[in-house]
Amino acid sequence: MDYFVNPSCFASAFVVPTELCDKYLKLAKGEHIKVLLYMLRNNNDALSEDIIAENLAMPIYDVKEALLFWLEAGLLMAKEAPKAVNKDKKVYQKIVKPTRNDVILLSQHDPKIQWLLNQAQVVYGRNLTEAERQNLVWIYHGLGLDIDVLFVILNHAKSIDRLKVSFIQSLAIEWLDKGIDTVSAADEELRIMAQNDLAWRMVRSAFGLPPRKPGKKEKEFANVWVNEWKMSKEMLEAAYDVCVDAKGSLIFAYINTVLKSWHDNGYKTPDEIIREDKKEKSHGSAYDLDLFEKMLNSKE
Repeated sequence: MDYFVNPSCFASAFVVPTELCDKYLKLAKGEHIKVLLYMLRNNNDALSEDIIAENLAMPIYDVKEALLFWLEAGLLMAKEAPKAVNKDKKVYQKIVKPTRNDVILLSQHDPKIQWLLNQAQVVYGRNLTEAERQNLVWIYHGLGLDIDVLFVILNHAKSIDRLKVSFIQSLAIEWLDKGIDTVSAADEELRIMAQNDLAWRMVRSAFGLPPRKPGKKEKEFANVWVNEWKMSKEMLEAAYDVCVDAKGSLIFAYINTVLKSWHDNGYKTPDEIIREDKKEKSHGSAYDLDLFEKMLNSKE
């Protein structure tokens, strides 16, 4: 059956911005839409949070959240908010976190929230702190992350001993930014994260670095070297030796240039580099043959 709007309803109408439908119907929650439609309908009136909450029979927290959502989206303006809004920024990152009372009220209105908090206690193995409860409700109710995906994050955080509010919050926002909204997509992201972590561990071991978190560029280099170019630890060590011999210190960009050259030439082991270097010796070698021979001899 097909449906259409009854033309008679247009006898009395008000304007709705096309941006609401074109950009925000998928992102906005039902409460957000209700608040904006009410404000559009009463555009000439002075509207406070309390008035909106009373007329829509909504908790004041939901109203505040909706107003902040539309302020960040640029569809609303506030007299006391002269700051420009970046409309390209993900608006859900600015949603205000619930208070203790908000959590209680939201739990009463949404049984899924109470289930979320009860099951989260099982993951933590103890009663949740107030900050943990507020953070979980914020991620589920405020940001709109699927509850099953949220539990993927919780179980992952537990597996790596990082059940901290800041870690869970940052990972949830990162996944929302990437559009990870299903369990299968979350599992695939965890697989990639584990793969990248192993790559960095190999690089760190090959370069003799102490345990630490990689920088963004270091992480990208490690992923390319190990996961894309399939470089072995021995090749990483060889590139490190070339870099330190030539530059006197560890420079990731320089090592990347060396490894890219080896990758482009199809070299898989230091022995292959030495053999090819001997063949091309009459044409001039790009690398120090004696260095590689010393390196190999030192490991025998």
